Amino acid sequence: MSQHAGLENVNALSTGGENLGMESDGLRTQMNQLIQDMSNDGDSLQGQALNDFRQAREQLTERFDELMNWCSQNGIKLNEGQQQFNITDTDSAADLSQAGNDLGGLSRPVNA
Repeated sequence: MSQHAGLENVNALSTGGENLGMESDGLRTQMNQLIQDMSNDGDSLQGQALNDFRQAREQLTERFDELMNWCSQNGIKLNEGQQQFNITDTDSAADLSQAGNDLGGLSRPVNA
């Protein structure tokens, strides 16, 4: 396994954040449809069964909102990580370039 991030991986964090966002949007749409369907299904229940059904639907909605918040927070964190990676990469390239310029007097190998 590679121990460095090469050019082929340069946008991995940003891409991961974008994909997480798209997937969470799809999940939210499907979940909203499921909750709507459940609301319609609950119309056929009565008494304690209806009460239990409504409580279960409410808990499902709460847990799903928690999941969506987690996805949102971690998608943002992935994008922030990509920004830090880009800054570090740019800074490292500048440092290497400066080091090369500082060695300008050694244009040929010492043992030549």
